[in-house]
Amino acid sequence: MGARVTRDIFQKPTTLAIEIARHLREAVIKGILAPGERLNETKLMRELALSRSPVREAIRILEAEGLVTIEPHRGAYIRPLSDQDLEEIFDVRLMIETHGIRRAAHRLTPQAIAPLRDAVAEARSALVAQDFGPWHQASLRFHDGLVALAVNGHLARLHAELKVSLRRYQISLIGLPGLPERSQSEHEGILDALEQGKVEQGIDLVVEHITNLKDALLKAILDIPGRGAPQRGDAQ
Repeated sequence: MGARVTRDIFQKPTTLAIEIARHLREAVIKGILAPGERLNETKLMRELALSRSPVREAIRILEAEGLVTIEPHRGAYIRPLSDQDLEEIFDVRLMIETHGIRRAAHRLTPQAIAPLRDAVAEARSALVAQDFGPWHQASLRFHDGLVALAVNGHLARLHAELKVSLRRYQISLIGLPGLPERSQSEHEGILDALEQGKVEQGIDLVVEHITNLKDALLKAILDIPGRGAPQRGDAQ
């Protein structure tokens, strides 16, 4: 008979902590909680009218996602933006997206490529209307579609985790002069190559596109305040 399941080894889902983490995550991504800012548990408990346990667990969720750093005897801080972090994120992104195309080399059917085609069309319409929010969302779906070509659930989960870290950098790109137009053109070039079955050309274009995005972000975050060392704020 298998091991007995007991209460001391079973933990119920802590949905409250997940909701708190979602709330704090959006604040980090949108810059409401600035890089280097201290997350004061007591203050959060008071503002959210919650107990310490779910707040602390939510902070640990953000730590696991790479958005927060917890320092012994000092507390939790919003992880600063850094060139090295961005380089590492884009290295992994490049591996994931190009792998999606390589795995799909023998099944690039019109049906498989349809989500990419739809995303590019939606993005083009939004760009013509100068509606950058919908353009950005459609462009993100294009990249999701590249990963989905691999038909690999584990790869998709890794990509979903990576996007959490990437979002706080990507928000700096929306509205940068000329970037939406250039990205749209690059997406359309990738799509054309894949529709023609030119896998290696498609991979080369993805590498070029992601490298261009990384370079644009590196320039953009130079002007973002608070990307240095964490602040040493008041006691918890």
